[in-house]
Amino acid sequence: MEKIKTYPMYPGLQTTKAHRASLPDEVLQGIVDMLKELHGREGCATCLMSDLNSLCLSSRTWLPAARRALYQDICLNGPEAAANKKRPKTCQSSRMALLRRTLAADAYLGALVRSLQLPSASMQSSAKRPLQQYHDLVAALVMACPNLEVVSGPVLAYDGRFSKLVHALSTRPRLKTINWLMQLPAATRQLPQGHSERFAEQHRRWSQLASLSMHGEPEAMPVSATLLPTTLAMLPSLCHLHLSNLSPDTFNDSHLLSLPRLHTLALSNMTGITSNGLSAFATCSNSQSLRKLHLRHAPLASLPALARILSKLDSLVVFSLVQSLPPLMPTTDLFVLLMMPYLASATLSKLHWDITSNHDTANAADDILARSIAAGGFPALRSLRVPNDPQGLFQNLCRPVHHIDLPSDCFGALALPPSPSRSFSKSPTASSTPRMLSKASGGSAAPCTNLLAARLAAQSRIEDARHAHRFRIAVDDEDGRALHQFSFGGFVGTIGSPIDYYLVADPGSSDERGGLVDVSDLYIDTDEGLPGGGACDGGWIRSEAALTGQRGKGTRWHTKRARWTNVLLH
Repeated sequence: MEKIKTYPMYPGLQTTKAHRASLPDEVLQGIVDMLKELHGREGCATCLMSDLNSLCLSSRTWLPAARRALYQDICLNGPEAAANKKRPKTCQSSRMALLRRTLAADAYLGALVRSLQLPSASMQSSAKRPLQQYHDLVAALVMACPNLEVVSGPVLAYDGRFSKLVHALSTRPRLKTINWLMQLPAATRQLPQGHSERFAEQHRRWSQLASLSMHGEPEAMPVSATLLPTTLAMLPSLCHLHLSNLSPDTFNDSHLLSLPRLHTLALSNMTGITSNGLSAFATCSNSQSLRKLHLRHAPLASLPALARILSKLDSLVVFSLVQSLPPLMPTTDLFVLLMMPYLASATLSKLHWDITSNHDTANAADDILARSIAAGGFPALRSLRVPNDPQGLFQNLCRPVHHIDLPSDCFGALALPPSPSRSFSKSPTASSTPRMLSKASGGSAAPCTNLLAARLAAQSRIEDARHAHRFRIAVDDEDGRALHQFSFGGFVGTIGSPIDYYLVADPGSSDERGGLVDVSDLYIDTDEGLPGGGACDGGWIRSEAALTGQRGKGTRWHTKRARWTNVLLH
C-alpha cells in the first residue's frame, strides 16, 4: 500500500501561533490600543470598527481584547448606508436598531458598553420620522447598556415634560457626563409647581457624575432660582461644571458663592455674574480646588478682580478670558502699576486671553498683562494663546519660532473677507492683518477672534523681522583691514523663554470659534460643523494597499462619513 506523503506545517507558523496564544491580555490590549491610535490619525470610526470586527473573527486569542475595544466605545456617526435608505422599513436608524437588538440578545456585550456616540437627530428625524421616535430609539439603546457612562449625539433637552430618554438615563448609575439644553418655551407663563425638585430628582442616582453642563436657549423661559443648587446637592462626585447663557434669576453671584468644590468651572454669557462676585468667589474656601477657570463674556470688568482671582486660586493651572471689552483699572489705584508684576500666579501654566474689541493697538489690560509676564509674575506659564495681539506684545515674550502658520493657512486666507491692502502674492504684513481682522468682524466687536487671521498676523511679524538686519558681523585681518561684513536677520520672541505662542484650536473647536471649546459647541452637528477631519469612505485603505503592493486587496468602501471629533469641555 502506497504511503501518503505528508508535509509538516511550516515551523514559523507553529511558533507564531504558540507565541500568540501565550501572550497575556495586557499585551493584546496594548496592540489593540495602538490600532485605535493609528485609526485616529488616518481612518474613521467605521474603518476602525471594521478592523476590530475582523480581529474578533481572526482567532479566539484575539477575541476578548478586540471585542472589548469594539463595544466599549461605540461610534455610529454620519448618515445611513445608501442600501438601507432604499428599504423604507429598515431605513430609520437601522444601525441603532441592529445595535440595540445585538446588545439586548447578549447581556455580556451590553455590559461592556461605556460610551455611545450616536448620529445627530437631524440625520435621523424627518416629517415621517419625528424627533420623538428618534429619542425613543436612543432610550431603548440606553436601557440595553447597564454600565453606560457617556452618551454623545442626542440633545438632552429639558422642557418640563416627561421624556423616555431622560428616564432611561436616570436609571444608569455609572453615568459620568450629562449635558442639558434648557429650552422651556417662553409661551409657558407658569411652570408646574415643584418642577425644580422633579428635575433634581432625576440626578439622584448619578452618584458618579463628574461633568455637568447647562446651556440655555436665548428665548427660553427662566427656570427657578433653586433648580441649580438643588441639582448640585444630588451630585457628590461633581468635578466639572459648565454653564452657558443662563438668566440672572437662574445663576448669579449668590449661586456662584455657594458652588461645591470643583476642578473646572466654565461661565459663558452669564449676565448675572459680576466682577465683585468673581472676586469674592476667589477668596472662598470652596474655590481652592479649582484647576481650570474659563470666563467667556462673563463679563470681568475690573482689573483688580482679575488680579485677586489669579493670586488667590492656589491650584489654578488653566485660565481663559474671552470678552469684548478689556478689564479696567480704577483711576485711584493707578499708582500700584509701578509695582510689577501686578498680575501674578505661581501655578498657572496655560493662558487663553482674547479681548476682541481692539484690532489696531493693544489696550491697557494687554499692556499690564504683558509687563506682568515679563516681570516673572507667571513662572509656571508654558502655553500662551492670544488671538488678538495686534502689536505682538505677547509674541515677543514667547520662544522664537521659524514658522507659526499651518500648511493649510495659505488656502484658508482666501476665505477671509477681501481687504484693499492685502495681496496674495506675498504673506500679509503686520499693518494689513489688523484690517483683515476688523473686516472679518464686520467692524464691530466679534464674540471671538479668528485664529487663522491671528496666525497670519504672527507669521507676518516673523517675516518682517527676518528681513530687517538685527546683528552685524565684521571680520578683520591682523592689520585691522575689513575682510568680510555680513548681517543676520532678526526674529520675534525672547531666546530662552519657556513659553510657547500657541495659536491652534483645541480639539472640538475651530479657528472661526476662537479655538476655545464652549458649551454651545456640543450642539453643533458634528458631521457638518467640525472642521479639519474631512470625510472618509474607506478609500484610504486602497492607498495603503497600493504602497504595499496589494492593489485590489482589502479595499472596503463604506458610506462617506465625516471623521467624528469628541468635544470635551474639560
